[in-house]
Amino acid sequence: MSIEALIHHIGYPLVFLFIAAEYAGLPLPGETALLIAAGAAGAGRGFHIGIVFLFASLGAIAGDSIGYFIGRRGGRPLFERLSGKLWFKEEHIRKAELFFERHGGLAVFFGRWIAYLRLLTALMAGVSRMNYPKFLLANVLSGVLWAGVICWLGFKFGRHLALIEQAIEIIGFAILAAALVATAVWFLVFRVILHRERPRR
Repeated sequence: MSIEALIHHIGYPLVFLFIAAEYAGLPLPGETALLIAAGAAGAGRGFHIGIVFLFASLGAIAGDSIGYFIGRRGGRPLFERLSGKLWFKEEHIRKAELFFERHGGLAVFFGRWIAYLRLLTALMAGVSRMNYPKFLLANVLSGVLWAGVICWLGFKFGRHLALIEQAIEIIGFAILAAALVATAVWFLVFRVILHRERPRR
């Protein structure tokens, strides 16, 4: 049975579960499920866009919160065991913790919009023990905004879901590329300034 058939058969609860599971760290097509449900609402096929938006918002917020607490309770030991075996090392964990300490709210807010980062953002926020009220505020704001934007796109362009998914993926990669370039530029400028300020021997 296809995802679209499942969504139409089970309805709103499956939209919630797919989105919550994806944001909790499981590679499930939560965004695709939301687009299908919103598109069906736009075409008048058994869904109400307001209810779709409500379930999507709750799923995004709940999933990120679950991911946060998984990371906070047991994520760091797991990452420490895997460090060196995968692409990251212990120093990467420390850098991530420092980054979330300084820019955790922005990371949680923008990480939701990038397909692959959304699987790890809440988990890393928990691993770095980011302040939960601060995390929750960014989580709620980004979750509601994300659900609203995706619902609007699906509702307006329900007959062209494949094109919308492709556009969202391209935009997400563009945001990621821009963030990486900005980080690299900042790092290089910081190194130049630090080098100039060092006393010459």
